[in-house]
Amino acid sequence: MKFVEYIRKEGYRRFRGAVGDSVYEYFQCECSDRAVWYFKEGSYQCVGCKEQCETDSSEGFQLFLTDMDES
Repeated sequence: MKFVEYIRKEGYRRFRGAVGDSVYEYFQCECSDRAVWYFKEGSYQCVGCKEQCETDSSEGFQLFLTDMDES
């Protein structure tokens, strides 16, 4: 089973937001042009190369506003 198939089965979804340079600097990533990020609550996982970097910090990842019900 490919790693990306495994993380999808674990509940990860493709992250389509912007990822800041600070994330790649933290991981000392030399192939950020190949990065493909997935996320689930509390975890961001890259499948772009064999390093398969993972972080629980949302710092550097574009945040999205969600609809909130106002009563």
